[in-house]
Amino acid sequence: MREQFPLPISAMFRSGISGYFKNVVPLTSAAAVTIAVFGVFRFWAQAATNDDRVFQSIVFDLVGLVLAGTIALPWFAYALDAARDKPIDVGGPWRSGKQFAAQFVCAVFFWAAFLLGLRYLAGIPSILAALFYGFYGYVVADRAAKGGLRALGTSVRLGTKRRVALFAILALFGAFNLLAAIPLGYAVSVLTVVLTLALLTVTASVTLVGWACLYDALTERLDEQ
Repeated sequence: MREQFPLPISAMFRSGISGYFKNVVPLTSAAAVTIAVFGVFRFWAQAATNDDRVFQSIVFDLVGLVLAGTIALPWFAYALDAARDKPIDVGGPWRSGKQFAAQFVCAVFFWAAFLLGLRYLAGIPSILAALFYGFYGYVVADRAAKGGLRALGTSVRLGTKRRVALFAILALFGAFNLLAAIPLGYAVSVLTVVLTLALLTVTASVTLVGWACLYDALTERLDEQ
């Protein structure tokens, strides 16, 4: 029998917005660093694509995604603190290299599957990666599993019997993050790109805090089983 979903979407959005605006500086800073790391490699990947260097483009994108996914560990940790209405421990994620190692392992598996899905197979691997492994950053930041592979396994268990609901929530938050691209609808220029990236630090941070609330709710249900 399918379990009832533990957290309303409206509650996730409210918590995400509230948690973000109470912790604007650390969340925005972590978001900016993560997005900047990926943005540099995305620029190089696009340049390679323009020169018909397809393989190099894929490599640049994958390296950028993995590095950004690894350096995003503090972002996940700050989102968890914000969701739990706790003072953010800015230096907390930096005190253990083991967490970054676990985050790196997770990022390799997750983003390799995600990028494969974007380029091939009609995007299906990307969706499956998000549905099954989308909580790995929280698991690592929360020290809820030892090692990257176990963190991926914990993420899979958190979403058991809830894939359809997770897909719906993923789609809604994906549409929410598309709001950041509104400036690009007027024109593509340095100004609109900067505005889009600035808005993305906000929408993505709200999303991470909202998903942190869902992570806590699912973790509680998993512990009760």
